[in-house]
Parts: sequence; C-alpha cells; structure tokens
Amino acid sequence: MRYDKSLELFDKALQLIPAGSQTSSKRPQAFAYGAYPIYAKRADGCRIEDIDGNVYIDFVNALGPIVLGYNYPAVQEAIAAQLEKGIISGLLWPAEVEAAELLTKMIPCAEMVRYFKGGGEATSAAARLVRAYTGREVILNSGYRGWPDVWAAARNEPGVPSCLSSTLVTFPFGNLEALEQKLEEHKGKVAAVFLDITSGSEATSAYLQAAKELAHKHGALFCMDEIVTGFRLAPGGAQEYFGVTPDLAVFAKGIANGMPVSCVAGRRDVMQKMAGLTISITYGGEALSLAAAVATMREIKEKKVTDYLWQIGRRLMDGLNRAAANSGIPFTCLGLAPMSMMKFSEVSAADNQMVWSYFLQEMAARGVLMRRGGLNFVTYSHTEADIDQVVAAAADVFAGMKEVWNTPLLAQRVKVREVNVGHRSFSS
Repeated sequence: MRYDKSLELFDKALQLIPAGSQTSSKRPQAFAYGAYPIYAKRADGCRIEDIDGNVYIDFVNALGPIVLGYNYPAVQEAIAAQLEKGIISGLLWPAEVEAAELLTKMIPCAEMVRYFKGGGEATSAAARLVRAYTGREVILNSGYRGWPDVWAAARNEPGVPSCLSSTLVTFPFGNLEALEQKLEEHKGKVAAVFLDITSGSEATSAYLQAAKELAHKHGALFCMDEIVTGFRLAPGGAQEYFGVTPDLAVFAKGIANGMPVSCVAGRRDVMQKMAGLTISITYGGEALSLAAAVATMREIKEKKVTDYLWQIGRRLMDGLNRAAANSGIPFTCLGLAPMSMMKFSEVSAADNQMVWSYFLQEMAARGVLMRRGGLNFVTYSHTEADIDQVVAAAADVFAGMKEVWNTPLLAQRVKVREVNVGHRSFSS
C-alpha cells in the first residue's frame, strides 16, 4: 500500500498544528509512520478508508468511542433529525432530559448527571465536586485522567503549578496496602479515591469493594473513571460488570458512538453540590451529541450490544493467540475481550518498538488497523467473517516475523520513518 497523500498532508499539518494532531495518541508516530495510514476519507461499520484509497478493518475505532460502528444508521438518523431542529440555542433541548433518564436507568451509581464534552473536562469537574462536597483537598488517584492541571500535577509536567502536586497523590492499582497507607498518611484530608479498570489489570470485584470500603472508612468518596469501560463491558459499565457501585463515576467515549459528549454521574446528595459550583460550559447541552447518546444507549440496551462485544472480542483474542502460537511467536492477546490488550514477550526493550512497528505496518499492509499494545476496540459492526479475515492476516504476519525473529533482518524490513514535530524527532 502507498500513503503518499497522507504523508503529504501531514507534512502540511506539522506547519500548522503543534505536533500535527489534536490528540496525542493519534499522532502518526504512535503507530508506524510512513508505513501506516494517517488521514481518513470515510468510515462505515468496522471499516475505514484512507485518503489514498486503501480500506481497512479498524480496531482503533477513534480510541474507543465507536461501540456500534462508524456511520451507524440509528445514530446517524437521530443526528439528522435533531439537526433539522437545531444544534444549540438559548433554551434547553428536551434531549438533555431524555439522555439523563436513560443514563440514570442504565448506570448503577447514577441518580443525577451533568454533561461535558471531553473526558478530561468531566474528570476535572468531578475533582472539583468531590473537594467541594467533602471540604477536603487531597485526591488519591490510580490511572490516567487526562491533561488538565488537576491531574497532571502528579506528573511534573511543564506549565503545571508545582503547588498543586501536594493535592494529588498516586497509588498502584490492585494494592490495598498501598491505598490504605496513603489514606493513613493523609488522614482526614482525602476527598476521594479515583481509579479506572484497564484491560490488563488484575481487577476483581473483591478489590474494588475493598477499595470502596477503605475510602468510606476514611470519610472519602469512591470514584470510578469509566471513560473507556463505560457502555463496553456492560450497559452500565465496569461498575455493573464487577458489581461494585461507586459514589461518583465519569463516562465519555462510547456514550454517543463518536459524538463529543461526556458526563459525571453519581449519588444525588453528591451531585446536588454541583448546583452551587461554577461548573458551566456553553456546549453542555449541545443537542446533536445528546440525540446521538440517546440513540446509542437504546441500541446498546435493546440489542444486547455488550454481550456481542464479549463474544466477538473473545473470537479475536483466541484467533490471534492461536495464530501466534502456530508460528512460535511470543505474542499474547489478553485482558477484557471488548477491549483486549496485546504484548510481545522475549524481546528486549530496545527491540520492542521495532517489533511493534513491523507488526503494525504489516497488518496495515493486509488491511487491518491496530495500536501498539492494543486496546483492540471491537464494535457491534464487526462480524465473525471480519475477525477470521484479521486472524488470517495476523497468521501471515507472524509467519513472516518468525523468519527474521531475533535477527538483523527484522530491522531491515521495518519501513517506518522519523518525524520531526518541532522540538524533537520521533521514530515509530
């Protein structure tokens, strides 16, 4: 495959957009720059066409928002119907209430909800809310919550005031002793414990329930970030799947099958506190996204979409593992089937990036888009035939990889380029 138009357009983007992309995880150097598509022309179902005319079965799916499939009829029709009426106005749209009713019925913790546009915006609102509700400032956090200062304070990033670092304390997921130690160290000061469920984590109902009880023992709220897991593991998210109800949760991505909307949902007494806080955005009631959310949630519930995601996701995982084993490649697809992870073992840290570049470029050359390490976001539009086609492509790639595994020839077959984003060069 050739990517001439994509590469030419990205060269122009680097002159106009810092790093060439609006989303860090979508930067071309995060995949296989020079041997992987960059710009989309059209997307339908589980397939995406790039501007060079190549067509792929997609498992990146916008980094997770696409649950039903691209250009999904019921969602597109809902957007079109609302577009005829309007997008935003000085009055409220009925879709605000309709979406809230569905969310409170589907999500175990949701007694009230507030809408936002992106995940980082919603997690920041949640952070302010828990501090206002408890009158405390310290947040214990495990996982990634986005770019805002309130969360980046723990990462020592340039531009983030150092005075914020004492207000955000991290702890390792799965380690109750570490969580309890942090709660004791900051006794009486912790507003909330935040965590999320990643595909490769050792998440269990017992751990989540114990973490919740520890938080409550110390007078803190227990909050779950469901931006990735929401509407994917179960209609009500990870909290439904694991059977543990948090005080507060944040949702985004799959809530509207690609339209930009996120929400904070939780206990009524906690959420009511938001009414007196300056947390307000012009586009919070933007009606196209809310109409899409209503249509998406109805499809998820009525068609048992999450059951299908587990089924088709398991077929992908089993097929990839079988293909790797048949070729003797130390590769494993693991984790939660609707959002599985991938990893290569028995490879040095120095060679790991090269191995991934080869894998991604060769899968793309066979019409399949994946990310380094996953997550593999399956959708309701992926069929068994699609999965079988992907597994066959992977088997071919693994067979070719075996021929050059742990030899200098592997590096010679990697076609990726370096890209200068303005302050340093990256190689994918």
